[in-house]
Amino acid sequence: NPGQPDGLSGTEFDLTIGETQVNITGNARTAMTINGGIPGPLLRWREGDTVTLRVKNRLDETTSIHWHGIILPANMDGVPGLSFDGIAPDGMYVYRFKVRQNGTYWYHSHSGLQEQSGVYGPLVIDAK
Repeated sequence: NPGQPDGLSGTEFDLTIGETQVNITGNARTAMTINGGIPGPLLRWREGDTVTLRVKNRLDETTSIHWHGIILPANMDGVPGLSFDGIAPDGMYVYRFKVRQNGTYWYHSHSGLQEQSGVYGPLVIDAK
């Protein structure tokens, strides 16, 4: 739809965090992206579903995804050094959890300045 962000919906998702050349201000630079875009893709879930998100790291540093405001098991929270070790370069982490709420949220890296460099995206959870 025109004016609507690209989105992914369902219960199985593949996300790749990597570097992409962008030109937002008239000067090209390397940014950190999810699936090649800033922001990352809109993720659309349904309350009550179990979602599986395979996150691949193509950066030269550890990364993570934190599901901001989402009720989930501690090891799925995506906070390196607290809930897990992070996703090593060329590594992958599988997040899998039941969606227990609805609303509008966002997801982002909890590693270094990656969120500020482009590793973030919108999340919409539809009610049952």
